[in-house]
Amino acid sequence: YDVASGDASVTVGWASGDTEVELVASADSQSVTVSQQLDDENKVSPTITSDGDISVAWERAVGDDSTLTATFGSGNVDLEWEDGAWTANIGVELDGTSIEGTTVGIKRDVTF
Repeated sequence: YDVASGDASVTVGWASGDTEVELVASADSQSVTVSQQLDDENKVSPTITSDGDISVAWERAVGDDSTLTATFGSGNVDLEWEDGAWTANIGVELDGTSIEGTTVGIKRDVTF
């Protein structure tokens, strides 16, 4: 529950073996994600929303403390590379051959 906006949502998760299911629901939108761990390095997670949007995320472990996640859906491709405390994000809007809507972000988590 968000006190400032008055919005409420519910998240329910379930896991069995290499499969996870997550349901997220609010008054305005709902989604379901089913994740499957394919092997030690690969996980696939398709999501469908109440708006009819479908996306698929593929997460790949590329080292001891490093993952690369690619998400395809709604006319976008999003890449996230987490390497220890560092995270890099690239977002590309798929609209023909134009890359005008591309965003790039880099951050580092710092603990004091």
